[in-house]
Amino acid sequence: MTRSQLITKVANETNLSCSEVEKVMDGIFGTIGDVLKSGDKVTIAGFGRFEMRERQTKNFTNPKTKVTSKLEPTAIPGFKASGRLKDKVAK
Repeated sequence: MTRSQLITKVANETNLSCSEVEKVMDGIFGTIGDVLKSGDKVTIAGFGRFEMRERQTKNFTNPKTKVTSKLEPTAIPGFKASGRLKDKVAK
């Protein structure tokens, strides 16, 4: 499902306009990004938890040049689904 399809589906289910749903989604996703950037977690009960995860140093080899290099450690966003979401998807 694409972003626009999600907006249309939510608009149909909530009797809101597509532009209103889009504004709300942009606000939610923007806020989640800002909170993660500040180093905090975002927990949505019944859905899951967004958090930053540390990625360790990793060696890799370029398949074309066969040169081995190192990827420096970095932080990436991650998501962990709640038990209720896992149960809903499994059914």
